[in-house]
Amino acid sequence: MSRSISERFRKISRLYHFTSAKAAFSIIESGKLRFGKSFRLNDLIESNRVVFRHLLNGGDLCREEKDSFAEDEMRRYQVISFAQDGDDKEHRLLGFDLHTMWGLYADKGFGVCLVFDKDKLVLQDTDWADDVTYSGVVPQDFEFVNKTRLGLRNEIWRRRKELFFNKRKEWEYEQEYRVIRRANNEMDMEYLDIRDALSFAIVCKDYSVVGMESMFDSDIYRDLHYSFKRLPVLTYEYGIDGYSLFKEYMDPIWTEWTGFM
Repeated sequence: MSRSISERFRKISRLYHFTSAKAAFSIIESGKLRFGKSFRLNDLIESNRVVFRHLLNGGDLCREEKDSFAEDEMRRYQVISFAQDGDDKEHRLLGFDLHTMWGLYADKGFGVCLVFDKDKLVLQDTDWADDVTYSGVVPQDFEFVNKTRLGLRNEIWRRRKELFFNKRKEWEYEQEYRVIRRANNEMDMEYLDIRDALSFAIVCKDYSVVGMESMFDSDIYRDLHYSFKRLPVLTYEYGIDGYSLFKEYMDPIWTEWTGFM
């Protein structure tokens, strides 16, 4: 390699996906990351949207009515969520250093954090990627003015930032970068090609490690290392000086106290 592992890690625009060990092996092997259905997301607002279209009933009398066209179109949008590095000005953390994400999405630390190069993600024409913004109040109901399917489809796409990239501040810890895709059918299984973008895997905990052993001695590290030889595997471990990110045993590339080394 022309550049060291630590230099490569520091220089890429990193995105992070926290998942179980089983799912991580499947993602790495297939080179695909599955989109989630918008109506099955953890956020109650996103999974229970109320959508209307603006109707005219004779003259200028206006009312709102729940509209099946609008609901059907909204449910076609699917989502992949990544964590990203925080903005130092906001005192947010580096993406791999988010303990909440390790706990909630990576099997309480026994899973894997997959690291992607943001600049190498392959998006389709029906995809859109952007940062999620966080607000104190986020509406759960949306009114659309178009009556035709095509008009409604175009209106939702124009308003995609408002509709799909705005969450309540309680989700701010995720530091989310999101990719959305409009599927032809809401139940279609959609996948993002991540073969070129997948750059690193990070492991944190394993039941096979005892005492003061390092994660380099763990079963999950060895399985990843020998199953996917071209994918660098890093360890995120706690020691005397707090958490550190290692590329080799006793060779940290980042610590909580010093940052990148």
